[in-house]
Amino acid sequence: MKFILRLSLLLLVFGISQKAFAIIVTGVVYDYKTNEPMSNVNIRNIFTDRGMTTDNTGKFSIEVEKGHLLEFTRVGYKIVRVRIDNLNVPFYKIAMKEGSFELQNVDITASNYRTDSIEKREVYKWAIEHYTLGPMESIEHPFDALSKRNRQIWAFQKRYEYFEKEKFVDYVFNERLIHKIANIDSTQMEDYRRFYRPTYDQIKAWNEYEFLEYIKNSAADFKKRRG
Repeated sequence: MKFILRLSLLLLVFGISQKAFAIIVTGVVYDYKTNEPMSNVNIRNIFTDRGMTTDNTGKFSIEVEKGHLLEFTRVGYKIVRVRIDNLNVPFYKIAMKEGSFELQNVDITASNYRTDSIEKREVYKWAIEHYTLGPMESIEHPFDALSKRNRQIWAFQKRYEYFEKEKFVDYVFNERLIHKIANIDSTQMEDYRRFYRPTYDQIKAWNEYEFLEYIKNSAADFKKRRG
């Protein structure tokens, strides 16, 4: 009994000491060109999967531990990642540059930009980075084309790319942003996201204004149809 009590106390103290390493960092996100604060920037701690959006003044606050990775995303801007190497820097100024919203800039972490995607990419790195075989290579290297192992790897590459793109769409076309822009409540959110879900190629081609306009217009159409 005494051993169990001591063990419980030890675990409690250990848990508290571990938690003590976590701090709340704050900061502001601004446009690199205009120096204006940026609202509606999605911020996510890749390791804890916790996130938030910046307010109208571009400010944010989020819990982190040393070594954690924060990711800043907004349609029409390049992805920004900040590694928390020093807990003595409680305030961050994040400058974001305009640019295309490319999947490769996200480290395949959409929907997360999440830990599971990063881990999967590490686990399947050997397959993802395995060379592909085009028509000419098939002629020059027929045995590679006939190899069962290679065919399985290439099939996996296609499936992996498809599902990662789908997760990317889920992350960008998220409930929090939709509710903020179009005020669609939780009871109708699932239907709206299913019927008006954009494709990865559409999101990739849009700039921020076009994407937000799509949400506004499609939401208006959705509400009209619902009466």
